[in-house]
Amino acid sequence: MKKRTYIFVLSSGICLTLLCCKSRKTTTTSTTDSVFVPGSSQMAAAEKRWPGTTVTEVQEGQHIFTGKCTQCHKPFDIPGFSEKKWLHEIDDMAPKAELTADEKMKLTKHILSFRDAALSSK
Repeated sequence: MKKRTYIFVLSSGICLTLLCCKSRKTTTTSTTDSVFVPGSSQMAAAEKRWPGTTVTEVQEGQHIFTGKCTQCHKPFDIPGFSEKKWLHEIDDMAPKAELTADEKMKLTKHILSFRDAALSSK
């Protein structure tokens, strides 16, 4: 009987651990944060809008999108919203996500350049 109880407790602990780990949100716009590299079309779109934009800025914007933004809600389909809608949402949500002005700009660069690249490839 003690062996069954031990196995039950052990398996319950493992299940609970797996459930807790699975509940963390790791969804991204294209790949995982650790290896996200913006494509050439996304970087071209960013460079066109904001000359001098770096890959690092766009990567950090993507990290903000998949981190801070998705702490409270699912990641939204970037090409699914108009530019005007995204700018409104970023302005509205930045204070709630406690974004700095620099983070807000990086997020904007990522979202709008990703959207532009996705729509131009259609």
